[in-house]
Amino acid sequence: MMFGTKPGEHYHAAVKRLQKAEEKHRQALGRLADSLASRSPDKVTAERRECEQTERTLQEVLQEAFAAHRAYWAQRRDKIADQLEEVARVLAEYNALARLAGDLSVNPALQRLQQFALSGVTANNLLTQESLIDEAGVPQEPPDSALLEDEFGSWRGANR
Repeated sequence: MMFGTKPGEHYHAAVKRLQKAEEKHRQALGRLADSLASRSPDKVTAERRECEQTERTLQEVLQEAFAAHRAYWAQRRDKIADQLEEVARVLAEYNALARLAGDLSVNPALQRLQQFALSGVTANNLLTQESLIDEAGVPQEPPDSALLEDEFGSWRGANR
């Protein structure tokens, strides 16, 4: 993470760099296509090298954006991790009180949690509802590059 920035800000900055890298790669591919179409062999080799470089840069920037996305969500997860200890204590207390009340099942608290899951309180439902998105506006889906997926290595071929 960049020093002095919040994870959400770091993610958004990485996405902007990704967009710029995609545009540079798109332009390089366009220049290569023009050189190939105009049958300018003197330009083709240089254009291919540029495409190779812009593709490599795009891959690196995509990886940075992906890492920033993961760092953001890890920070959000870590922020609530301390609450797990509190939840564990509540579950243990619930089990102890249930035993005192005559419930001899192995883990009454777990049974209640399973009932909540059956009623729809699950991670999948939270993800589907996108209820985890906050004011930072970091999407749940990691960043990707359709251009990189569609055009990866296309500059290598004789014809584009």
